[in-house]
Amino acid sequence: MRPIETLLLVNEAIATISDTEKLFCTLHQRLREIFNFEISGIVLFDFDKSTGTILWMHDDNGQTGLAGSSLHVPVEVIKDSPFRYDMKNPVVKRFPLELEKIPPQFDEFINLRKRYNLQESVHIPMMYRGNLLGFLVLGCSKPGAIADADLPLLGHMGNLIAGAVENVRTYEILREQNMFSQIQVEFTNSMLKVINDPDIFLYMARELDRIIAFDFFNIIVVSGRLEANIESSFLKKPDGDFRFLRLPDSIRINQRAVSALDAENQGPVVRLSREGLIKYAGADIFKYEPAGFNLQAAVYSILHSDEGIDIVLLLASSSREAFTEKDMTRLNNLMPQLRLIMENYNAFREIETLKARLESEKTTLLKDARGIYNSDSFISESAPMMQVMFKVKQVAPTDTTVLIEGETGVGKELIARFIHYSSHRSSGPLIMVNCAALPAQLIESELFGHEKGSFTGATERRVGKFELANGGTLFLDEIGELPLELQAKLLRALQEKEIERIGGRSGIKVDVRIIAATNRNLREESETGRFRSDLYFRLNVFPITIPPLRQRKEDIIPLTRFFIEKYCKQMGRPILRLSETDAQKLLSYQWPGNVRELEHTIQRAVIVSPGSVLDLGD
Repeated sequence: MRPIETLLLVNEAIATISDTEKLFCTLHQRLREIFNFEISGIVLFDFDKSTGTILWMHDDNGQTGLAGSSLHVPVEVIKDSPFRYDMKNPVVKRFPLELEKIPPQFDEFINLRKRYNLQESVHIPMMYRGNLLGFLVLGCSKPGAIADADLPLLGHMGNLIAGAVENVRTYEILREQNMFSQIQVEFTNSMLKVINDPDIFLYMARELDRIIAFDFFNIIVVSGRLEANIESSFLKKPDGDFRFLRLPDSIRINQRAVSALDAENQGPVVRLSREGLIKYAGADIFKYEPAGFNLQAAVYSILHSDEGIDIVLLLASSSREAFTEKDMTRLNNLMPQLRLIMENYNAFREIETLKARLESEKTTLLKDARGIYNSDSFISESAPMMQVMFKVKQVAPTDTTVLIEGETGVGKELIARFIHYSSHRSSGPLIMVNCAALPAQLIESELFGHEKGSFTGATERRVGKFELANGGTLFLDEIGELPLELQAKLLRALQEKEIERIGGRSGIKVDVRIIAATNRNLREESETGRFRSDLYFRLNVFPITIPPLRQRKEDIIPLTRFFIEKYCKQMGRPILRLSETDAQKLLSYQWPGNVRELEHTIQRAVIVSPGSVLDLGD
């Protein structure tokens, strides 16, 4: 067979192969058809890392395959005798094999040398675009089994094989990148699903173990915005899952040493030596047999987040071969995702802390509100007011709609608050709406909300008061001021317990108790057409009329003393005494502004009174 035909035959056999082992297996088979040798080997160099990888192929019981595992050794080792790979002047050469000179780390090759009685090896450099990728090695049982005349052909073949090797390398890099991109997405998605789970670090250990095998997981989270630093450790069980491990104090992670290690090393992920592990966790980490420790290798990483979080991660293994170069690359590439996950975790922890604080404050406020708005806190010594409070206590525990009527300033809002805080809805919101204080064009949006773009100026979606009051009470003060065109929509909301935002396409169910208040006579308003009669009857389920202050004179002096004490305390003054003359003035006045007018009168008098007696003036 002519040389050109030989080259074409080999090229055709390897041109489309994208797997390293398959490439070398095919080469071995095709070259055995042409040349006389027993085993073949490939030596691939990584000059950036000063390492070489060696693989051997042979025929075993008629099957071509790898002879043992791949071997990774420093370049300096394979440059020396007995291999003598010439890096400076790479040409095809033959070398005799001297068994006694082969270093012991090449025990697999020693076994092959004995098994096949190898006497000679032929080294064929693989050059690609002027760069040495490695050598193809043919091991022969007879010196001169490959003739000198064939060496030039083998030189051309080495360059041909170099192109195929480079293609396979490129393909495997792309395949690993694509596969790892998918791994990164799956890891991030899996962790974000459990970001608020108390066992998040157990899930993290499991997910990382799917990517890089290890036996021990330790993480420290330091953040000034968390109530305390977090440390969690997990150890792999015989069934492959992880269990929580509380580290003894003797091997507590040394954060100062970790910071020192961080300063000494470059890159987000660092492989720890035994000495590094001792610095990291103390020498006792190697003695802690009850936990199943048998640490042979470890990696650690310190992540500094822009959000003010420091994350220290340690993974350790009982295998000396753990945390390969591929594993380290994967870990380095995972660090941005891990940082993102921990920033999300920190945000959720902060939210939970704030929620707990708000819940505590809410509970305190509700307790205070229930104390303020109870029957004992209401001044109701007059018979009319006692009757009002009796009706209030009757209706408060129910969900019945209440209509509170009375003149301005009689305390309609206070009665509404008492009803809410005395009901089973007291832990829910109490939303107050003054229908008279809102422009007519805004009331609908205020009550029912609107969708983004539903009208000019609606730049974002707004939730209305009905939705905000869901599960609680909505107090509609001055309900008589509500425009007629909105009364129909309010009626529907009360009847159907459903609202629709402006610009919305579907209804929103709401669970809201309605308390309405007015200083108008809604019955007369409905009869004259100024208020919808159907809405009036829907609101007037349980009417409560609060009498004006002039009809409850028994309450005037107790209310006066209450306001004197209130404002004296606010202003840091001793409690002023009410003279008999001023008491008579208060009782004889008609109080058109009711309790509100009385309160403001006493507040002003406390400010201007120079002595120990309240001075109402003229």
